[in-house]
Amino acid sequence: MRLTAAVLLSLFVIMSSLPLPSHACTEVRIKAKDGSIVVGRSMEFAQELNSDVILQPKGQTNVSELPGGKKGIEWTSKYGVLYLNGFDLDLAVDGMNEAGLGLGALFFPGEAQYQEMKADTSQTITINDLPLYILQNFGTLDEIKEALPALNVVGIKTPQMGGIIVPAHFSVYDKTGKGIIIEYTKAGLNIYDSIGVMTNSPEYSWHLTNIKNYVELTAEGAEPIVIDGVSFAATGQGSGLMGIPGDPTPPARFIRAGTMAYLAENPGDATGALTLAMHIMNTVDIPLGTVRDFSDNKSFGDYTQWVVGRDLTNGVLYFRTYNNMTLRSIDMKKFDMSEGAPRLTIPVNGADGAVVDVTADLKPAAGE
Repeated sequence: MRLTAAVLLSLFVIMSSLPLPSHACTEVRIKAKDGSIVVGRSMEFAQELNSDVILQPKGQTNVSELPGGKKGIEWTSKYGVLYLNGFDLDLAVDGMNEAGLGLGALFFPGEAQYQEMKADTSQTITINDLPLYILQNFGTLDEIKEALPALNVVGIKTPQMGGIIVPAHFSVYDKTGKGIIIEYTKAGLNIYDSIGVMTNSPEYSWHLTNIKNYVELTAEGAEPIVIDGVSFAATGQGSGLMGIPGDPTPPARFIRAGTMAYLAENPGDATGALTLAMHIMNTVDIPLGTVRDFSDNKSFGDYTQWVVGRDLTNGVLYFRTYNNMTLRSIDMKKFDMSEGAPRLTIPVNGADGAVVDVTADLKPAAGE
């Protein structure tokens, strides 16, 4: 049976409108009084990522494998990197390098649109390879800003995600705490200065505009009012944050995480910054089963699979998982990151339900 162009177009529109699993991620940057920079990030995903933490020393030779079997840009890594992957693929969804540059790749559905592949593919790279390319080659934001316009960034299907082209945008921070947001849309390449928070769609500029709707939020409680001689005081503490969005949508998480970071007491050092980042991540945590969609009579929903803390000042990566809330750490400084050093890996999902048993530590109360 022959299909007309109109029928094919209709089928394409229908397929394009089918719901994709909506993956929610949140990221926030914390600056400590002593200048330490820590970035907290949550990874919410519907499919099991089975992520590994990978330590890759410098000197790795790479080539971007393009659609149609073509070869793209080739590079040899300038920096050693510590990153998390997904689906056992050699790609970075989050990580940092030995120069103190950190990157997060967050879902960007309905907005991401990549470039058409050029005839000369020597500067062409897939969106899946871009995060690792950035981490392995650049130590400053200025270097990234200069390099990105010359790259031809194209989409590629990911079989592990049902063959979709992953819609992603990226945040990058350096050791100074400055950050940029990288988005490829129908308007082309957009690079924004980060205000220290990021979630998902819509475009970053939309989220910045949306902040204007919440400028009244404050840490200070509301003063009592008097009506016809009767005083009415706020019920309990926290009335200054009345109206802060509490749902798990990207706009709500952006405002919630950003407000918490803005209003919280400024920590003194990296340890305090990590603690604050993890507390903010707690406010956007998604328990399994609380966010669900249905497609083809099947239920699917994302949940917080893991959370990371990137200490860009001290080169330490912290992580915890849904089933193990205990923070684990990897210190890049303790490893040989020179060319030829071994590549190392550890699964993110280690022992589940880690609990410290302090039963034996109970002692008689003072004076008894």
